[in-house]
Amino acid sequence: MPPEGPTRPSQRWERGQLRPDGKPGFNTPTGKVELYSKFFEKYGIDPLPYYREPVESPVTTPELYKKYPFILISGRRNPVYFHSELRQIPWLRETDPEPTVEIHPQKAKELEISDGEWVYIENDRGRVKAKAKVTPAIHPKCLSASHGWWLPETDGKEPNLFKTWEYNVNQLTRMGTQGSSGFGGSIFRCVLCRINKIK
Repeated sequence: MPPEGPTRPSQRWERGQLRPDGKPGFNTPTGKVELYSKFFEKYGIDPLPYYREPVESPVTTPELYKKYPFILISGRRNPVYFHSELRQIPWLRETDPEPTVEIHPQKAKELEISDGEWVYIENDRGRVKAKAKVTPAIHPKCLSASHGWWLPETDGKEPNLFKTWEYNVNQLTRMGTQGSSGFGGSIFRCVLCRINKIK
């Protein structure tokens, strides 16, 4: 067996490195990957995987969907930053200088939004600015926005707070929508919104 290293970092279960008793397997009551979670069962939580339609979606809130016809994915990561950190480092900002929102070419054309144009993303919880990135990589019903934005070059005192309220897409999300187990980040992948060019 080759030694553990960059080419073999993920077979730790074979060598008992995931369990306190040192036996091969996973750190679960059965030592196996559990689709039926004994841990969840112990605490009275549904032990089987399940699907629940998001609290806010075209299916659960069709009237809201008429007002806000896009599904916002707000958890897009960028390898340059770590969540909301590092935006004050000049060479990183040169690599990724502004918050962006991806939009499908067909929808961008319908809304007369050009690539690189500043837009508003909005819903009942607020409105933020981002630069449009027109790409066929995004589904026509969705928008994908970079998260955690603030501008360290601006004033940090209240009420400005580094322009967080103008650029941070997180403010468009809802609280308390995780699953019964406390897990789940569906709200970062399913918030209804609309997009408009800034005139």
